[in-house]
Amino acid sequence: MGDATAHSLREFAETMVRLGIATEEQAATGLAEAEAIGMDLDEKFEDTSELTFLVGECGLGFQTPEKVLGYLEDGYAELLFDAAACAGGSVVVDDVELVKDEDGEEYLHFRRNGRSIWHPAEHLSDDTRYMDWNAAFDAIADLVPGNDDPRSFHQLDEDSYDAWWLLLTPEQAKALEEFGLPMPVELGDWVRDGMPAVEPETPAWYVEDDRLHASEESRRRLDAWLAPMDAALDRWRTAHLPDDFPFDYSLDSLSALERLVLARFDGPAALEAAPEDEFFAGAIRYVGEAALRLWPCRWTYQHSDDPHSVSGNEPMIRSNAPDGFAGEFSPDYVLRTLVKARTHWDMREHMQYVGEAVDDYHKALRARAHGG
Repeated sequence: MGDATAHSLREFAETMVRLGIATEEQAATGLAEAEAIGMDLDEKFEDTSELTFLVGECGLGFQTPEKVLGYLEDGYAELLFDAAACAGGSVVVDDVELVKDEDGEEYLHFRRNGRSIWHPAEHLSDDTRYMDWNAAFDAIADLVPGNDDPRSFHQLDEDSYDAWWLLLTPEQAKALEEFGLPMPVELGDWVRDGMPAVEPETPAWYVEDDRLHASEESRRRLDAWLAPMDAALDRWRTAHLPDDFPFDYSLDSLSALERLVLARFDGPAALEAAPEDEFFAGAIRYVGEAALRLWPCRWTYQHSDDPHSVSGNEPMIRSNAPDGFAGEFSPDYVLRTLVKARTHWDMREHMQYVGEAVDDYHKALRARAHGG
């Protein structure tokens, strides 16, 4: 909690009006509803959960229920519809469905402004009434207006069960915290609407979609990496590979590359001692290009101003599948792990993950098509 100061329902309503969260009419409606059930509008409460129900009485925000009433799929749909409504029409949700594939893996699917979004989900049983909070929270984050709208979703109550949420600017969220609300969770990613103009699910669609939503610096760095790819690999092959190396981007060639890497670097210290090693730089390119020929995937780049970013500021390979299937690897990391672990086949197993992600996506699509 921001502080231990007690506040009344009337003070909370006045604060929401002052911050532009509620209109005077909405606040008056909420206070009238509270008074109708016997609440003293001027009683002071230190427990802010005695206040936040007023959000619903004012017709604002939404609530994350401890249990859904009725079918679990309907509970997710109601939650997402209510969250999307906070954006005032700029975010439209439809096609909400819980999908279970042939292997029993479950996913929450919905569309935001026409874009299909998937999140893996786990439930105690088929008839459970408890949501998967990871899936629910990820889905709520997908429903921030984004574009040039700075608002994100904030949980007003300490406990997520039956908590009330509002879509707030950073300034509004800070002011409510100073008022005394806990504000323990913020959800929202940088979202930019728009769909590629090419045929969906093709390799070109995924490449264009990345560019559509990437920052200018991310696009610049990816272009700089890809432009010299063929020439760089030709030089690497001539200067650093034996004549009998099977330069065909096959799984066998990756096994041959493993042997060369292990022979050249006897451990992480040897690799760190040669930070600009041309052989290693070429191997990174080859590993990524082999993945592109073996599985449906593409090169990506996400620039971050944080120099310690775990998944940013380096070329990555990502599956041609929605984000919820999470098939991605760093060729640099895969090769460094090989040098450290010194175990054959590990590199290939790390890489095959991108293909497995696409397989999982296709299983989910089949389940949807058959009413799974």
